[in-house]
Amino acid sequence: MSITNRPRRSGEHRTSAASRERILDAAFEVICDEGYSGATMAKVAKKAELPVGSVYWHFENKDLLLAALIETSFERWHAQVASSHRPVPGETFEQHIGRVFGTTGAGRQYDAADFWRLGVILAVEKSVREQVARERFLKIRQLQRAEIASWWRNILPPALLEHDPDLPERLSGFTLALQDGNAIAGASGESIQAFRPMLASSLVHLVGQAQAELATAAASGPARKRRKAALAKA
Repeated sequence: MSITNRPRRSGEHRTSAASRERILDAAFEVICDEGYSGATMAKVAKKAELPVGSVYWHFENKDLLLAALIETSFERWHAQVASSHRPVPGETFEQHIGRVFGTTGAGRQYDAADFWRLGVILAVEKSVREQVARERFLKIRQLQRAEIASWWRNILPPALLEHDPDLPERLSGFTLALQDGNAIAGASGESIQAFRPMLASSLVHLVGQAQAELATAAASGPARKRRKAALAKA
């Protein structure tokens, strides 16, 4: 799922990896403190305790810096949580959802909400100048949606998938849409208590609805056949 194994774009130079990481860490802190609009290259340089020219040497402009920040923070987050979030053998959908979303884990410096909040701002505001960063986030979002859908396609009951093959994609899209809303709420200073357990309950409920529809369809099948047979004899 990595998207960082790519040639560097024009304006993003190969120099000290340590300095680059230092700049990205500083940019993360500046955005948390100052917000998206308040983050400038000069403030990042000051936080990193580097000359502003060093920041521009690594990243030609704010757009490339934010793109790298979104990408790097996602990769760090994904490396930390992906292996533990994947379904395990014999795990049901309900068990998987409860394990992944039903509890709140320890905080991480690069948690999903951090890069997601900035990405959502860039995604909804098409007029911002940071178009590379916006495109990078949208690509990450597509990759994450596909990955989540693949997890659930592997653990949902086969009969349910046969009845409703698009269910994993809809559930994945619903999950990311709620993450979008939570990111906006966080950026507005509103803390949503128990967001993850509520998300877990919603997903389990939606699958329960789909299973009930499958059961209804299965029960109505023989009845339809009997009605057809009766009509044929009439």
